[in-house]
Amino acid sequence: MCYLVEKYGGKSQAASQLLPVDPQRRATVNQRLYFDMGTLYQRFGDYYYPQIFEGAPANEANYAKIAEALEFLNVFLEGERFVAGGNGFSLADISVYATLTTFEVAGYDFSGYANVLRWYKSMAECIPGAETNRGWAEAARPFFEKVKKC
Repeated sequence: MCYLVEKYGGKSQAASQLLPVDPQRRATVNQRLYFDMGTLYQRFGDYYYPQIFEGAPANEANYAKIAEALEFLNVFLEGERFVAGGNGFSLADISVYATLTTFEVAGYDFSGYANVLRWYKSMAECIPGAETNRGWAEAARPFFEKVKKC
């Protein structure tokens, strides 16, 4: 995503919103992208994928790690409209939204995280193409129906 914005976004306002030029703002966007890839989605995969692809039993410890990741995200969103703060959505919002859409389709209930839930509901209207992302996530629903919940 970063490459595409840098390659084709030019110096437009939209591009600098998605991937800020300011080093401090960009660092926050990057941190949230890394958080999504290395913590939030990773923990989702650690719990769900062994069950889906290997027929492994549900792992309670991995399930608990998802909650910990969601709590981090809840803190990031405290008093913020966007995952990386700022005045508009960034690549971090798009990435985390895609992850949480997959969580939702998988049946994971994140309603206990008020900031996450508020943000998630607002992004459905904010992110262009959000419905396309949901379509891809829905295509995986049959796999998630095989998963045992802790």
